[in-house]
Amino acid sequence: LVAIGVILVVLGTLQATGVTRRIMRNATWISVGLALLSVGAGFTEATSVRAAVSFAAAGGLAASVLLIVRHIFEMDGITLREVVGGLTAYTQVALAFSFLYSGMAVLIEEGFFNNGIAGDSSDFIYFSVVTVTTLGYGDLTPATNVGRSLVVLETLLGQILLIVLVAFLVGRLGAKRSKIEPEHRTSKRRSG
Repeated sequence: LVAIGVILVVLGTLQATGVTRRIMRNATWISVGLALLSVGAGFTEATSVRAAVSFAAAGGLAASVLLIVRHIFEMDGITLREVVGGLTAYTQVALAFSFLYSGMAVLIEEGFFNNGIAGDSSDFIYFSVVTVTTLGYGDLTPATNVGRSLVVLETLLGQILLIVLVAFLVGRLGAKRSKIEPEHRTSKRRSG
């Protein structure tokens, strides 16, 4: 059910960011396929299917983050809507990584976390939010090199997104982007 919620978030993001009808139609068909796969994953013990659903959800959320950020940087002015979009993108980074961790945990027999803790969805969400915010309580730590690499990636991406996006939003809040003319146009005006 969570994966289906992610699909709805991604489709909503696509609609809100103004993609073409063709892209929206293709995304809808892909989403239907993924929804069927995620429902099937709920009724199977096949680790590869469960991992695939988690990885697909992470990929969908990552695409959603990219679309939101691109949309924000293309806007002429920043309003409260773009600020909320930026916060949404930041939280979607944490959710996407929680799905990545969950998918990896399904594939790792000895448990994703140290001390043999396999983890459940609430553990992965908690761990991901603590990681992306660089809070790091230390009560859950990844047991494998792949897990530690994902943590480093999430930390860096989360902080870069937070710093760059917040700086852009604060700098542009309420302002209109001025049109900068290419240099060849201004030189023609001066000479003519």
